[in-house]
Amino acid sequence: MSKSVSRVVLAVTAVAALGLVTACSGDSDGDKKSDKSSEQTAGKTPGGDKAVAAPLAKADLEKAVIVKADVKGFEVEKMTDKEYADGGAAKAAKAECQPLAQMMGAEQNPVPKASAYATFASGTPGGDDADLGLTGMIRVSSYAEAGAEQTISDLRGALTACAGGFKATDGSGDKADVSKVETLTAPKLGDEALAYTVTDKQEGAAVKFTVVRSGTHLSVFFGVNIANPAKSEIPEAVVSAQVAKLEKALKA
Repeated sequence: MSKSVSRVVLAVTAVAALGLVTACSGDSDGDKKSDKSSEQTAGKTPGGDKAVAAPLAKADLEKAVIVKADVKGFEVEKMTDKEYADGGAAKAAKAECQPLAQMMGAEQNPVPKASAYATFASGTPGGDDADLGLTGMIRVSSYAEAGAEQTISDLRGALTACAGGFKATDGSGDKADVSKVETLTAPKLGDEALAYTVTDKQEGAAVKFTVVRSGTHLSVFFGVNIANPAKSEIPEAVVSAQVAKLEKALKA
């Protein structure tokens, strides 16, 4: 993978893209943690009256993540906890921008109750950069209490406060300054959603983010274009398929 892509994709997204390029997205049993299935009893959305399913446990989230058969035209591979954790913790110089910075790393606040991951690509893993096109990562997380709502709220505040960019370091401690943050039209999915682009100051490459809340769960998407980082996108088909599969699991 090119230096410019690894620099802009920063922590976790870089790991996801690299796994697709080298076709080594491992899914061994040794990297998985066993969890008891979550209870499917109904609860209340914090601050509201809408009944929602209880937060899914790790084992249930793993089943709720899309696979290749769920979306045509894309390679989809499961990602292990270890691969995700290798992204480290991204940090913004200003506290108000930290909600945006942390989305580029492996540590989140509020901390999810459980998470599962996958990578996607529109091209052929193992091919040249020019053959790859769109690639990225999916994180599906469950939260206790109001964690999912708080994450969305914090991001909205950061999108306003940090539109002009911010200084940051990636999970390796390297400079990962952002030149601008652009709010995009969010998909009409879930209970609420937002979308935005982060542009890398060093290379001018862009990374797309989409976050969809379904009750106490978040579907988070990172997207970059390996062939042309300035024209990154997150495929609507991938987002729709993932949100639908998660919400189906919540109704089971």
